[in-house]
Amino acid sequence: MSEINLHFAKREVPSNLPAEYALLGAIMTNSGKVLDVVEEIVKPEHFYDSLNRVVYAECLRLYNQSVEANPITLKAPLEHVDQFENVDKAKYFTQLMTAFVGLKNAPDYARVIRDAWLRRSLMQFCIQAVDICAAPEDKSAEDIMEGFEEDLLHLSQGMSETQPNVSLFDAGCEAILSAREALARRNGLAGLSWGFKSLDKLTGGLTNGNLYIVGARPAVGKTSLGLGIALPLAASGKRGLFWSGEMLAKQVAGRAASARTGLNLRSIFNGLRWDIGPDMDTGNQPPLEDWQWREYQNAVDEFCHLHLEIDTRPGLTISQLRSRARRMKRSKRGLDFIVLDYFQLMRGSAAVRGRGRYEETTEISNELKTLAKELDVPMIVLAQLNRKSEDKEDKTPESDHLRDTGALEQDADVICLIHRKHLHLKKQLASLAKRDRETTDQFNDRSQDLEEQVRKNEGRGVLLIAKNRHGPTGACQVWYDDATTWFRDAGEDPRARAWTVQRGA
Repeated sequence: MSEINLHFAKREVPSNLPAEYALLGAIMTNSGKVLDVVEEIVKPEHFYDSLNRVVYAECLRLYNQSVEANPITLKAPLEHVDQFENVDKAKYFTQLMTAFVGLKNAPDYARVIRDAWLRRSLMQFCIQAVDICAAPEDKSAEDIMEGFEEDLLHLSQGMSETQPNVSLFDAGCEAILSAREALARRNGLAGLSWGFKSLDKLTGGLTNGNLYIVGARPAVGKTSLGLGIALPLAASGKRGLFWSGEMLAKQVAGRAASARTGLNLRSIFNGLRWDIGPDMDTGNQPPLEDWQWREYQNAVDEFCHLHLEIDTRPGLTISQLRSRARRMKRSKRGLDFIVLDYFQLMRGSAAVRGRGRYEETTEISNELKTLAKELDVPMIVLAQLNRKSEDKEDKTPESDHLRDTGALEQDADVICLIHRKHLHLKKQLASLAKRDRETTDQFNDRSQDLEEQVRKNEGRGVLLIAKNRHGPTGACQVWYDDATTWFRDAGEDPRARAWTVQRGA
């Protein structure tokens, strides 16, 4: 045994047998009344004494069958229980009845029992942590830490009692208050703004505790829309967390700078002008002008007023996300929203990774919804769609096209799908071929017609609300600028600033 474990071995194991006897004594006196208030506080495994654990479990079983639990009704069920083999039952039940001091104290005894169990569990966790760290086998320190976080998460779920019921009247009063607060904000929103008036009007905004899915095929604009939601929110004074599973932090910032300045995204990364043609003498793109560098620098300087933190850890797990998000939530600035780019790049817990991708993604989906409610923030999750939409004649995506997402479609409160017809038309034009028995004139007419459709749809996009748990579904028209990879409302001035920073917010 290690020196540290020897240190633990000298410690007394946390327990409170008097509280266990007192609680069981109260149950023997009036099991229905007592178990009504303690069954959600303490469970059989929380008892330290194995005999008390068995008796409490049997009391719960009888209670669920609407049978009074007392020494008489317990006699037969406990007759062949191993723990009672050498126990004087009469003496044991007398001990319980003697320990009883009052029904009103039962919830307090239950909490004391649960607290002792938690301290025992933490003590055992620490012992196991020492052993694992001393002999990690093939695990890295990061893997060990992730396992610890998952274990502590499961343990922490036993720390609080079940959330109490809320009366319909109290819930109705809260709903009225929320509606009045939304009215006072003068924007008609029940939550935060998407950054798109059309989406706000259709959904009522981004509501705390809700899970929002933004789905699209690759290269259609998931990341652009995710940043289009996050950056205006951050500029309005809200603090957010943006996770990118496929980009570096400087690339995320580069996209933001492109949207803010209007400079071509390629210019942001290589310092060359792409808004004009190449130099006539050299054939190369000219460098950015001084005024463009100043615009670039001013945009970056402005970022210090945007409270958006970027996380680029690959293969993010829920425990890693929860740990960082909780720290942000507890901090002085708090946490107002989370954007994840994108779902399929996240990893499930170590326990489910070997069970198949469906189980893994279902766990991730469920945990994301739980985390959104726990932190009371809107969770915006970008997700990739499968190829089924490309098999449709009009190429319009649907919510069941979400790829490798387990229960994500079911868990989502709102599903927003990006559709850009222009991209599909360009592909058709690029692969256009002459049909059998088609004359050259017919082929040219068909080509010109398709070219006209490409020009007509260039920049146009549609955000399809395919699921809305608390409102209608529908379509919102948007514009997409290829140069800056930025979405705007269809009626928005393309020369307007991408967002306005609220200083001191």
